[in-house]
Amino acid sequence: MISNYLKEYFKEKKISQYEIERKTGISRSKINLTLNGKRKLTAEELIKIAIVFNIDLNKIKEI
Repeated sequence: MISNYLKEYFKEKKISQYEIERKTGISRSKINLTLNGKRKLTAEELIKIAIVFNIDLNKIKEI
């Protein structure tokens, strides 16, 4: 699941939800719901996160 991958990625990199919000403009409430598997990211949000945090979308595609 994409949310699990992102949750682990941010945990490993010690990136807070606040930092994700600050750098992407996606609200912390949306980020929190997403990382806890209660909300799906939009394609636009996923691309924004991938660009800002240099995440390989090909790895996500395999999930």
